Order: sequence, then structure tokens, then C-alpha cells
Amino acid sequence: MLINFKMLKKILIIFLTFSLIACQSDSKEEEKPVELNEIDSKFSFEKIWTKNLFSNFPLGEVNLVFNQESIFVFNEAGIISSLDFFGNEIWKKDFNQKISAGLGYGFNSIFFATENGKIFSIDAKSGNKNWESKVDGEVLSSPSSNGLIVAIQSTNGKITALDFNDGTFEWEYQSTVSALSLRGTSKPVFDKNFLYVGFGNGNLVKIESRSGVIQWEVPVTVSEGVSEIERMIDIDAKPVISSNGLAYAVTYQGDLSAIEIEQGRTIWRSSTSSTNNIIYAKNKTFIVDSEDFIRSYDGVKGNSLWVLEDFKLRQLSSPKRYQDFLIVGDFEGYLHLIDLNNGSIEARFRPTNKAVKEVFIFNDAFFSLDDSGKISALKIK
Repeated sequence: MLINFKMLKKILIIFLTFSLIACQSDSKEEEKPVELNEIDSKFSFEKIWTKNLFSNFPLGEVNLVFNQESIFVFNEAGIISSLDFFGNEIWKKDFNQKISAGLGYGFNSIFFATENGKIFSIDAKSGNKNWESKVDGEVLSSPSSNGLIVAIQSTNGKITALDFNDGTFEWEYQSTVSALSLRGTSKPVFDKNFLYVGFGNGNLVKIESRSGVIQWEVPVTVSEGVSEIERMIDIDAKPVISSNGLAYAVTYQGDLSAIEIEQGRTIWRSSTSSTNNIIYAKNKTFIVDSEDFIRSYDGVKGNSLWVLEDFKLRQLSSPKRYQDFLIVGDFEGYLHLIDLNNGSIEARFRPTNKAVKEVFIFNDAFFSLDDSGKISALKIK
């Protein structure tokens, strides 16, 4: 039986939401996903190849990585493969480890974490192991690296830095842990000499990456709930650092916030709820919220630019950017191409009849991973 982490998280969010609603009205029926409207697709997709990757999904996020020659894929049993863009296998290694989260990539190395907190670095060219290390706690987001350190966030609210070359311990930071949180963690993000991390307590932290010295820690939202459930304000989406000097982060049942990266001042907040990753493009921010509305905001002022409600409760994947478009997948296996400028739906394609778990884009290649564990390589015609 497949373990779909993203769907489980959505089910938990829906369950918590409707539990609160049920306390107010037992007669209110559960809302169903909207039906898709007919569109005139301006583009068409072609399926190039498919491969079965997973029989069971890992506990954490599923992230595949790329370089100019390869796509790197894995399964939950610890088999990692390098494929060319035609789907041909370049190398395959069996590490006999239960991988708990997706792959990280940087500086010709691939990183992954296991269910018992082991961290591996392997050579992207050959698949040979560079080193193996250990961190405290369960890891549910993929490691990140800037070529000096490898940063890993654990579910216990701890961020650990390991040396890039040999995996030795460099430093760690422990955040305060909420009494109740969603099962998931935000992937650490590097920008210049700093590391930005979103935590389960709703705080965003800026850390000097080599020394581990904290520059600032600020709340992305202010918890105003009465119960523990209402006070859940996790940051599960990775923060985005923009060219305009702002960091963007979003919480579950809280806010999307723009934070000035030098001093940590909050520039603007907009009330929303999301566990999906943020897209920043053309000085605008884009999110898929907890109701599967796609929202666009002015990156500097924070005012709403457009809202697309056509996919309400369709269990959208995190959005990805392709040129001037966003692309998302839904629970019926459709991919949707959306204009960044106005939110219009430009194209639709159904590579699978299973729910789309994640979409990956590299150059002009699209990869759709569905709930059956199958990945499909696509291109726009």
C-alpha cells in the first residue's frame, strides 16, 4: 500500500479543518472538489517515457534532482539511479537504507537522509559513497548544501550543519518545539553566506552558514488560536530569497510574509494557509493555499494581484515555474499550465489517471510523479 506523505498531510489538514467546523455545525456536509471546466488548450504535451520508481513512498517529501546530463531518482528501499533524459540508466546503486526524504544536490554531490537519521553524500558522476554521517532526530526534508556545509533539519526542531567534504559535525541550532505540529519540515535554503530555515513553531531563522551564528529569528505569523490545533502554524514550505532583498515564507493557518533579509523586519503579511512551496517570479509571489486556490501577490507591497479558484480542493501539487507559466498537478492526474501574469489556464494534459504527487521541471523537460510511484517524462509540443 502506498504511503503518500503529501496526501496524508492534506488529509490531516482537511480533517482538522472539518473537525473545527463540525464543532460549530454537525449538519454541514463536506465540500467536494470542483469539477474541471472545459478549456481551449494553447499547448499540447507529449509523453516521452515512464518508469516505476516507488512501491511505497518515503515518510517525508519526495524530491528528485538534476544536472545537465542526468535526472537522479530513488526509491524508499535505498536504490538510487542516474538516468539520462531519454530514461536510459547511467548508473544504479543499492545503499540498502530506508530513505526518509528526497534527494539534495550540489557541487557534483547527491545527499539523502534515512529513517534513523543517517546522512549520505554520494558522487553524482559515479554513485559512489563520499561519506556517511548521523544527525539527531528524524529527517523529513531533503538536505541542502552550499559547497562548504550540508544542512539538515530534523523533526525535533534542530538544524544540523555537517562538513561538505567529510560529513563531520560543524554546528547545530535548536528551535523551540510546538506541542502539536504537522508531520513535515521545511527544506533549508542558502543565499550567499547565510542559511534560512523555517521551523514548526512558525519562525524563520537566518544563520551565518559557516559559523552557525544566528543573525535573527522572527515569527512569520502570530498564533491567535485558543486550542492546540488552532495554534498550529508550521512552516513546511521552503522559504524563498528574492533578488529584491526579501525573504518569503508561508505558514499553515497563518500568513504569507515578506521579511527584509538584513534586519529581519516584516515588510508585509497576508493572511493565508499553505504547506506548498512558494514561487517567486517577476517580482511577484505565487502560492497554492490550503483550499487549492492559486494566489498571486505583488512581491514588494503584498497586495493581491489575482486568485484562481478553479481547482478548489483538487489536492494540487506544489507549483513549479516554466517560463511565464506555473504548472501544477491534481488528484485526477491532470497537469495544468497557468499564465503567471493573469492566472488564466493555458493548457491541460493528463499523463496519468492517478493523483499527481509532484511535478519537476529541468530546462524544457517536465517530469510528473504520480501516486502509483510512476514517473513520466514529458515535453511541450
